[in-house]
Amino acid sequence: MHKYELVVILQADLEEAVLDAAVENIETLIKSNQGEITKIDRWGKRKLAYPINKTNEGYYFYIEFDYKPEEVVNLKRTLGFNEQVLRSSVIRVD
Repeated sequence: MHKYELVVILQADLEEAVLDAAVENIETLIKSNQGEITKIDRWGKRKLAYPINKTNEGYYFYIEFDYKPEEVVNLKRTLGFNEQVLRSSVIRVD
């Protein structure tokens, strides 16, 4: 297992309950593949550096977790299919 950081930008116009459900789905996805979440941090609504899908703001989440390297590809793919996710970035921490 390696340590990873995940930054997810969700649509800013989502309600609080939908945001919580989206983060809960990401947590479930990580935990279902024997991952362990060590930290979740809400950065809140911020202005994007450039428009994404005609949107100027996004809701940022930061997640630290331990995960199997071979499962990272599946995590990235699943996040890419989620319409609520504007952008995501998974980085391995040394």
